[in-house]
Amino acid sequence: MSPNRLKLIPTALAGVFQAIRLYPGQHPLVRKQLDSALASLHPFLLAQGRLYIGLVDGTLMVDDLPCLDEQAATEDLKLMLEAKEIRKIEFLPGLDAVQLVNFCQLISSQEDFDLLLKMSTAGITAIRVSLEEEGARAVYNQALNVVESVFQDVRMGQIPSSETALETSREMVETSLSEPFALFSMSMLKDYDNYTFTHSVNVSVIAVTAGRACGMSEEELQILSLGGMLHDIGKMTIDHKIITKPGKLSEEEFAEMRQHPTNGVGIVARMKNISPVVLDIVNGHHLRFDRTGYPADSRGKTLSPLVDIVTIADIYDAMTTVRCYQKPITPKQALEKIQTFSGNFVHPEYIEKFIEFLGPYPVGTLVRLDDGSINLIVDQNKSSRGSLTLKQIVLPTGDRPAPPPQFELADGDRIIAEVDPLLRQINVQDYLD
Repeated sequence: MSPNRLKLIPTALAGVFQAIRLYPGQHPLVRKQLDSALASLHPFLLAQGRLYIGLVDGTLMVDDLPCLDEQAATEDLKLMLEAKEIRKIEFLPGLDAVQLVNFCQLISSQEDFDLLLKMSTAGITAIRVSLEEEGARAVYNQALNVVESVFQDVRMGQIPSSETALETSREMVETSLSEPFALFSMSMLKDYDNYTFTHSVNVSVIAVTAGRACGMSEEELQILSLGGMLHDIGKMTIDHKIITKPGKLSEEEFAEMRQHPTNGVGIVARMKNISPVVLDIVNGHHLRFDRTGYPADSRGKTLSPLVDIVTIADIYDAMTTVRCYQKPITPKQALEKIQTFSGNFVHPEYIEKFIEFLGPYPVGTLVRLDDGSINLIVDQNKSSRGSLTLKQIVLPTGDRPAPPPQFELADGDRIIAEVDPLLRQINVQDYLD
């Protein structure tokens, strides 16, 4: 597609916004602007499956193309995105005039409301919005968007761009170095409807944390981050019914599933500027430490030790995630279980260092204190080594405060027991920032 045609899209969209401000949605002038915008968008959606518009350091971007011409319409669109604190708008196939006009009406409104909720209520499914955020949550959500974009490219039969994935892996490592447990807590976020995407990001986050525990260099942490994001990319080549099947796979289905590491290597090897170690991770994350796993033809190969760190992260996230065929276990229980795999499934030294780094009560653990209150551990080592940051979910009286107060303990001496969130009907995700 021509870059010149791409540059016409902001102007066409700005025309819709301007018309919406002046006339009702069914007015002929609004319809004319809608038709023009859709005519600009649809060729790109058909050709590449999606199109992005967003702000990067104050510059309006259409996909990876900066719009540097300072036209009044382009500037108007920039100001509107900034006012609504929108970082990115993603247009998807299925976009029609009804969804576009409803979206433009929401964006043009002067009312204060939850934009994402309003979009969902209005049935706007072919437009997605990423809002400006800060800290670990923003980095985590950005990684989710990148993974979904990369994986969707594979589903469309395209070789994904590696640029945004590489940049995101760098940001994740920077965040982990400055806020290690804040980012790690994000791995407790689970989207069961988009398990493959969230699992890939969670494995990336957990792998970086485990890499820090094992003393890996910053360069190695970036490889772990990228390898975690891409480790399951080959699943996009497997029948979706197998990926989402509830219950145990048949022998034939599992044989197909076992192809995903090999298929993933074939995809990642064609992406630009990817370290060979990332290929090792994609290929070997199911080989186990004793190399008795799959793919069978890789059992005798010498692989990077970073593969063994991603294997730990992969198992940890799977164990702490509810699936149709399994009940999740708590972070503490998961570490204890993985420790029993030491020497065969997982690297014995790496799992010991990971457990030591996370401490006796990892972030994401629900605990009871000596006063009877139930609290969620949301961070560690903020004030001093061994300190814990908690949110009080249930008071000693049994009441649930809203919002839950946050406080610090110098150590875990006041913790008397771990609490199963399922038994107490507490959704840990509701309390993660």
